[in-house]
Amino acid sequence: FRPLPPPKWTGDFNIASIGIPPVMRKRKPPEVRNALRERRVAAKQKDARYHAEVALRKYNRANNTKYELVEVKVISIFYEFGGGGAHYNFTAKQPEDQQNADANSTKLFFSEVDLYFRSENDVIMCCIVGENDAGRCYGCENYQPVVHPSSQAYGGGSSTCIAYPRSDGDSDSD
Repeated sequence: FRPLPPPKWTGDFNIASIGIPPVMRKRKPPEVRNALRERRVAAKQKDARYHAEVALRKYNRANNTKYELVEVKVISIFYEFGGGGAHYNFTAKQPEDQQNADANSTKLFFSEVDLYFRSENDVIMCCIVGENDAGRCYGCENYQPVVHPSSQAYGGGSSTCIAYPRSDGDSDSD
């Protein structure tokens, strides 16, 4: 191991001027970038489905119901007070044998979870929202519309939050 020679000041800084060759990473072909993007999106969808299932399990336990997840509709991620959070809208319905007069249709749910999700304890809230619910959330308002409960019972998304820059795979930075 030989130490680098002291840099010679030439008025501007250039890595090559001190003996370190620049490393240029070759851009991957489009089909590789697309495959990587698809894997990232699939992993995010799998995580979102898991988060929604755990939130729904917590809701079912608290309300003595048996809703089953149908589909995750919208996800919004934000940062606030040094931590991250996610707001989800998803649909769920009760199984056929548990249906009553009102339960034959799917219900829209809202859930808020800690972004660093590890267990059911990281589900901050989960509730059914209706078409009249229109709670305001600064973390979600500039992106896909997440239906929030009007009660403002959710914790995140106040005026101090920072919206997470969307990285849903539209960039070619791979």
